[in-house]
Amino acid sequence: MIRVVPRPLCRAASVVTKKRFYSSSALSLQFLDAHHLFDSNSAVKIESLYGRHSKVAAFRANRAPSLFPLVASVVRTLNWGIVRTLRFSEVVDVYGFSHSLESFGMLIGVFASAGRYSQVRCLIKCLVDYDKNVGFSLLELPTILPELSSGELSLLQAYGLVIQVLAESSMLDAAVESYLKAKIFGVHIGVPVCNFLLKSLVKHCEVERAKTLFQNMKNFGPLPNVHTYTILMNLYAKDGMFNIDEASGILKEMEQRGVKPNEVTYGTYIRVLCGAGMIESAREFLKDLLGKGLQYNNYCFNAVILGFCREASLLPRALTVLDEMKACGLTPDVHTYSILIDGFCKKGDVLKGYDLLIEMANSGIMPTIVCYSSLLHGLCMRGEMDTAVNLFYELKYRGYEHDLVSYGILIDGYCHLGDLEGACKLWDEMIQRDLKPDALCYTSTIYGYCKIGCLNEALQQFELMLCSGVAPSVVTCAVIVDGFCKKGRLADAFQFLNEMLGWGVIPNIFIYKVLMIALCKEMPHKVWEVFGAMTKRGIVADVVVYTILIDASLKMSDLTGACRLFSGMSRKAVEPSIFTYTSLINGLCRNGRFPEALSLFEEMIEKGFTPDRVVYTSVIGGYCRCGDVEKAMKLFNKMVQCGFSPDVVAYSCLIDGYSKFLLMDKAESLFHEMIKMGLSPTVVTYTSLIAGYRKMGDWDKAFDMYNRMIKQGIQPDMLANLSLGINRSTEQT
Repeated sequence: MIRVVPRPLCRAASVVTKKRFYSSSALSLQFLDAHHLFDSNSAVKIESLYGRHSKVAAFRANRAPSLFPLVASVVRTLNWGIVRTLRFSEVVDVYGFSHSLESFGMLIGVFASAGRYSQVRCLIKCLVDYDKNVGFSLLELPTILPELSSGELSLLQAYGLVIQVLAESSMLDAAVESYLKAKIFGVHIGVPVCNFLLKSLVKHCEVERAKTLFQNMKNFGPLPNVHTYTILMNLYAKDGMFNIDEASGILKEMEQRGVKPNEVTYGTYIRVLCGAGMIESAREFLKDLLGKGLQYNNYCFNAVILGFCREASLLPRALTVLDEMKACGLTPDVHTYSILIDGFCKKGDVLKGYDLLIEMANSGIMPTIVCYSSLLHGLCMRGEMDTAVNLFYELKYRGYEHDLVSYGILIDGYCHLGDLEGACKLWDEMIQRDLKPDALCYTSTIYGYCKIGCLNEALQQFELMLCSGVAPSVVTCAVIVDGFCKKGRLADAFQFLNEMLGWGVIPNIFIYKVLMIALCKEMPHKVWEVFGAMTKRGIVADVVVYTILIDASLKMSDLTGACRLFSGMSRKAVEPSIFTYTSLINGLCRNGRFPEALSLFEEMIEKGFTPDRVVYTSVIGGYCRCGDVEKAMKLFNKMVQCGFSPDVVAYSCLIDGYSKFLLMDKAESLFHEMIKMGLSPTVVTYTSLIAGYRKMGDWDKAFDMYNRMIKQGIQPDMLANLSLGINRSTEQT
């Protein structure tokens, strides 16, 4: 195959190769004296190929460039320290493009021949960074590296190294294109390079590209190995992207293709199960591994322990798994204890966290600053800032070196309490110690300002973050989006979302939830557009997203759609929450479908959910609208027995129910009871009583309630006026 390389970089390479100052191997330089590396009788004119290098550089006898002596020194010593500080762009500015390219090519050959490929990658990265800055296409770079390195790099090695460098530099477009270009040239990229590229795609949540690369490997080679499958499974173990079906499919395919999973594969699958909320299934899967004698290690147990530690109520189960881990002959490591300490401290049980820290030390494992940071975090969560600060300085006295994490935890603690003054004092101390605030510190202060309603100050802090060169995290952006939404600035929230994508920050499920919740209040029909954008990114809807969608459907009067979504949750193995039930029960009651609402209410109780006041009130209202006031009253009393204080809506439902049956003594009794409870009757409450008394013919009491309503400052509605035959112009009577 004849390669046509019309690019500037390739033209320069051809100029370089016309005259070599070394023999067939770059290593021959070690036998030459630096003063004889140049031909004093020749002048090589090299025209720069980029706009900002338009001068013609001529290397003459009276101005011998110093790069070749440097190369010669590296050949003799293989001293990377000589080369480490070189920047290709700076070298080009001084010595010209062609000479610089030749010198770097020689250096690449030197280190490649010595098998020092990490240094080779660094040198190639210099070329990549230069080409990226001047807007050059990088697709041809691998094709000239073999010649530049005097044959020390093969075309296969060149493509592999370039793909790795591009992937490391997050230049995924160029990396994938280089991979495809290699395929076209018939270069058989090996599994390690493919796995490296796949791992980079997974890291950046490039779902479709990762799947496409994986499929390409299966179809055209190289065939995926256990590491390939594990990397792909890790895609579904990321926060907000847990997908049990995909992960299970990977395990099944491995079995079909005869690829044996290792302990990391199993550990990753366990993480997917735990992340999707199926912690018991994860534990059963681990037990199955033990029973079948399959591979497992601390990582598998730690994944299950982490799953239990994420739920405060399941922390005792995490300790049980710890005991099982010990019984299997595995010794808990620093990660095991760190997970447990962090779990209990996040629950607020700092004492148990401290006990585990002591057990850890007694086991011969030195507690790290990470473990102590969990204790600091637990104290901050409890609002015990004085104790946290005292521990902070005591650790410093013991010789522990506090890092950004420690400072960040305390700053975050102050910000969550709205104490920006305390946070700023620690911020200043951190700066004095030459610690540069990181994304966590900035995010905490931004959150603090948003918490106290100072969105403008939060945005100023965000600008300072960008000016300081600190890249915002997805959490930072989520706080800003949430701040905009809470202020009702939805247009600004979506504009910020677009800017965020430009920074390379991928929205997580929390950001989509915040936007959907805000839209659900203002423009419920727009919720589906955000949901569509979320699913395109491979983010799997959880129970909160389904609940928002159900709520949006109900607000659009689409009860059928809401019921369909609820039924679809079971097919997706998503368990409804108390809020899901509440939303749908309320919608069914409002739309006159009380039998279905009552069925859901009973189902919710059977599943172990404790109804809250909102659910009780909805069902009480449903009974009253159906005319079954006695059952409504029984449920009302049960709600009180369960510790829920009835609100004005619950009382008004019962008063309306009794009034319709002209049981005015009971209605009036409830009326006085609610006033004693400190609840103010609404226009609905008064209108129900007025209508009841009017139907009984007790006009005096009807007018008494009417006048009482006016004295309370409540404007009668049309129904109240019509009940008494009052014209609005006579309301003052």
